[in-house]
Amino acid sequence: MSDVFLTGATGFLGRHIARRLLLRADEPTVYCLVRADDDEGAAERLRRSIGRVASLKELEGWAGRFRALRGDLAEGDLGLSPEQLAAVRERCSQVIHSAADVRFNQPIEVARSRNLGGTQNVAALASSLSDLRRFDWVGTTFVAGRREDRVLESELEHEAGFRNSYEQSKYEAEQWLRSKAAELKLTVFRPSIIVGESATGKTSNYGVLYWPVQVYAKGYWRTVVGRPDTPIDLVPVDFVADALCALSGPGQSVGGTYQLAAGPEGSLRIDEIAEILRSYFDGPRARYIDPDFFMSWVRPVLDLFLWGKRGRVLKAGGQFFVPYFSGNPIFDVTETRAALEPLGIRPPEVRTYMNTLLDYCTATDFGRRAKSSERSTLS
Repeated sequence: MSDVFLTGATGFLGRHIARRLLLRADEPTVYCLVRADDDEGAAERLRRSIGRVASLKELEGWAGRFRALRGDLAEGDLGLSPEQLAAVRERCSQVIHSAADVRFNQPIEVARSRNLGGTQNVAALASSLSDLRRFDWVGTTFVAGRREDRVLESELEHEAGFRNSYEQSKYEAEQWLRSKAAELKLTVFRPSIIVGESATGKTSNYGVLYWPVQVYAKGYWRTVVGRPDTPIDLVPVDFVADALCALSGPGQSVGGTYQLAAGPEGSLRIDEIAEILRSYFDGPRARYIDPDFFMSWVRPVLDLFLWGKRGRVLKAGGQFFVPYFSGNPIFDVTETRAALEPLGIRPPEVRTYMNTLLDYCTATDFGRRAKSSERSTLS
């Protein structure tokens, strides 16, 4: 059979992957692992998630082709029932593992249990399929950690260290997977910083880029703790989902590593992003402060005297996102571009959709209120 087992279908990227799988010409049934209290709750959660990126007409046409399996990455056999396991093992020939704990603030043991341990549990299921043809894993370009040089698609091992437990646990998961690559028929996909849809700006994930945008837009802070020449690699979620599903579809080769990133030519520097924000919000020009000086001398003063909502916002986000403003790698995409060009897929230039992202942020107050079009889709 050509059916697909998918994790992460209720996540920001995963729901886009699920929709594209349901649009595939060979019409696979997509078995989706969903955390919920019971089977009915899993089915409803999955329907609502896919409904955020699909029309009601599409949902009706796909009835019976996406199936929610209540389970959990952290459990043996993923918490699936014997009947569910038997169905997946008999019918699925492809596994796409896109689920992950993407929080930056977790203790390494917690992040490791989900991102490494969960990956090992999904791999165990994949190994038990009667006809496994490919295992597609969604990692991150930031397995490169604190490197600040050019990172090739073929590279993984380094001793540069990591900025948070998310990076480290994803690095460990990719290391482990590569030791099992042949038997799993592994293909690795490494997205960079994923932002909203390029055509609409729509997103449900307001981390990384969105935090400093919000801080600037609301007038909380206009000083960038970082270097103006730091590269920021952004890609819209529709490009990532399109590329992943095209390169993992029927007839595609197995075994590559694809960096789904804007690449050296497509990245923007922090000062370029700051100028876009200044123009859009008609605000003041950004100032820059050395990160080491800030953490040693300015942050302690803020911790003592900066109270209220502004202080809470700055403290909550700054400790996790500031490390990305003082130095980043450049992600080589040579092999990925060569694979995608014949398929007509290429990441759009960030400048062509940045204002669209900002329009969506302001229309939804950075996710605090849903747009009317989304509410009607979910009804």
